[in-house]
Amino acid sequence: MYIGKTLPERPIPFEQFDPDYLANYVRENILPKCVTERQKLICQNFVDHATAECKGDYETLMASCSRLRQDYRRWGQGDDGLMDGIQPQSYDELCVFYGNLVTFNLFVIHLELEKFIVGEDTLVLEGNVHQMYPGAMLPVAFGIEPDDEDAVYMLTIRMALFFIFDEDGMGCGEQSYTNGDPTEASFVKVPNEFVPQRFWDNLKKQQELQDADD
Repeated sequence: MYIGKTLPERPIPFEQFDPDYLANYVRENILPKCVTERQKLICQNFVDHATAECKGDYETLMASCSRLRQDYRRWGQGDDGLMDGIQPQSYDELCVFYGNLVTFNLFVIHLELEKFIVGEDTLVLEGNVHQMYPGAMLPVAFGIEPDDEDAVYMLTIRMALFFIFDEDGMGCGEQSYTNGDPTEASFVKVPNEFVPQRFWDNLKKQQELQDADD
């Protein structure tokens, strides 16, 4: 699919932010148009993966990932895309990667689609990624000091993503291309009433887990 124009890289209106948008759009508009059984298989895996990820459902998310191999990379820095070991290269490393995504409340994402292409071993999509970040994570992840660490910020960044699948149709890698690292201008503070409830629910859950460990 192609929406027929290039999306400007700008924050989405808060009231339009929908973490379920990507999974629902592909389920309703892309999956029914898949021609081959292989395309249907990998597209369904993508829907399962995206559905679990946007809900912070760690167990279901990991069940959608291949145990045979993994190759995650983020290109755009002129290097090997591994980001000094941050990008997972095995199922065990992927468990840690997605565990952190949920623990640190980074899974609440709206991917605004511009293009979506279904192949036999890969899916390709391009558009704007809008992602909720706890203010306290900005210095850790990006070296950016927010004006309020207790607030929630929305990152907007243009990205092209390649999703890779193994012989069984299980996700075995994600490789992304961006137009540069986020800057202060990439983030806007989100009023609490526009932050999806699942963000607050998971924040409370993670705090309770931490308190129980203490």
